[in-house]
Amino acid sequence: MRRAGTSGRVCLMSTIQTSVSTVRSGSRVLSTSLFIVAVGVLAQAAFAGLFLSGTGGARQFHLWTGVVLPYFGLVPTVSAWAASRRGRVTRTVATWTTLLTVALWVQEALGHMPFAVSTAIHVPLGVSLFGGALILGVAARRLGA
Repeated sequence: MRRAGTSGRVCLMSTIQTSVSTVRSGSRVLSTSLFIVAVGVLAQAAFAGLFLSGTGGARQFHLWTGVVLPYFGLVPTVSAWAASRRGRVTRTVATWTTLLTVALWVQEALGHMPFAVSTAIHVPLGVSLFGGALILGVAARRLGA
C-alpha cells in the first residue's frame, strides 16, 4: 500500500526507468553498424572470389556491395561522434571509425581502377578493413555503444 503523497515520485521513477531502458536498448547502434560493415567487407571478399572463379552474377554483387558500403560507413561514423560527445566512447574510437569510413571510400575507388597496382592495394586494404571494423565493433561493444 502506498503512502499519501508518494504517487508523484513513483510515477517519476517509472518514467526515469523507462527512459533509461530505452536508452540502453538503443545504445548499440555503433557496435552493430560496425559489425554490419565487417560482414559487408567479408561478403565482398566472397563475391570477389566467386567472380574470379567464373561465377557470372558474383561480379554484380561485388560491385553493388562495394558501392553501398562506403555510404553505410557513414552510420558508424556519425554514431561514433555522437557517442563520443555523450562520453560513451573515446575520441580515439570516433577518429578510427572515421578513418575506417575514409578507407571504405578509398577501397571503392580502387576497385574501379584498371591498373594492376590498384588491385595490389585493393585486396590487402579489404583485409585491413575487415579487421579494423571487427576490432572497432568489439571495442564499441565493450564500451556499451
